[in-house]
Amino acid sequence: MNRKAWLDYLKFIAMFLVVVYHTPPRYDTAHEVALFNMGAPVFFFAAGYLFNIAKQKDFFTFLRRRASRILIPYTTFFIIFYALWLVVGRRMAGPEEQAIDTLTPLWQFFQGTPDVVLGPFWFLAALFTMQVIYYPIKKYLSGYWPLVLALLLNLSLLVLPDVPWLRYWNLDKAMLYMPIYAVGNCCGPLVERFDFSAASRSLLWVLLAVVGLGFLIFAPLTIDRGVAYVLAPEAVILVLPLYSAICKWLADHDLMSRIARNVAITSITYLALQNYLIGIIKMLVAKFAGPAILDDNILLKVVIALAVMAMLYPLALMVERYFPFLLGKSRKSRS
Repeated sequence: MNRKAWLDYLKFIAMFLVVVYHTPPRYDTAHEVALFNMGAPVFFFAAGYLFNIAKQKDFFTFLRRRASRILIPYTTFFIIFYALWLVVGRRMAGPEEQAIDTLTPLWQFFQGTPDVVLGPFWFLAALFTMQVIYYPIKKYLSGYWPLVLALLLNLSLLVLPDVPWLRYWNLDKAMLYMPIYAVGNCCGPLVERFDFSAASRSLLWVLLAVVGLGFLIFAPLTIDRGVAYVLAPEAVILVLPLYSAICKWLADHDLMSRIARNVAITSITYLALQNYLIGIIKMLVAKFAGPAILDDNILLKVVIALAVMAMLYPLALMVERYFPFLLGKSRKSRS
């Protein structure tokens, strides 16, 4: 299977930012908003870029394949961590966790919002919902019209009431981030030009990124937070050219290519395990150095994130090699 090496770097950097975001200390600031949006949502861009409707036989075949690659790991990892939560996790987390009803994680699992047991898998639920919605859009609309419709779905969140059914299977987040997916899918020729081959183009990518990051950082402080939340994906889109150009530069210079590729391949395992490993490291650090060391320590935040990335690397590869069924893969399908 031919791989685009720059996408491996894109996923590698995005995964690192996801881990940094989840690592304490967490800040209730706009900078955290920017950090989050440069992490998980970037995976939607990569997924959209790789989606080729011409290779899909029909909707049901597409649905079966997506279910295999998304719903199987969603289910298997949930079962594992739900069992661990029942046995030891609730007691380790404290009184608030123990107060949660035993069946609550199960209801969340079936609703596609596994917040208690496997919070980061909101991404898988949102991706599955997004792809199910996007398939017929792409099937019957050509050119940039899927992107236009994706933008309209995104903006509709400004006027839609806050109703519970929008949160089922993260439908609200699927609508929110669909423009990022659609840009990757509809703008392939333009994405190919996201590089540093021309000085004027490079300057444009930098200027767009400054505007996008500026919005992500300052908009929550200056305008309505709900509006800033809905428009954040559009700001991410402005950063994607520079993001992609940096990844292509890294790929051209073959820097850490094997590591980037392996992290990209095992990203679902990283997503599933990183919060738990962060929690274990957090408890150990607090025990031996005192909980105060985690307060407002950005350097320690980055160090812990790097340690988590490194410690998960062999474990994620082991899951990929010896337990591919957990990921909805066969041994022959591993790439």
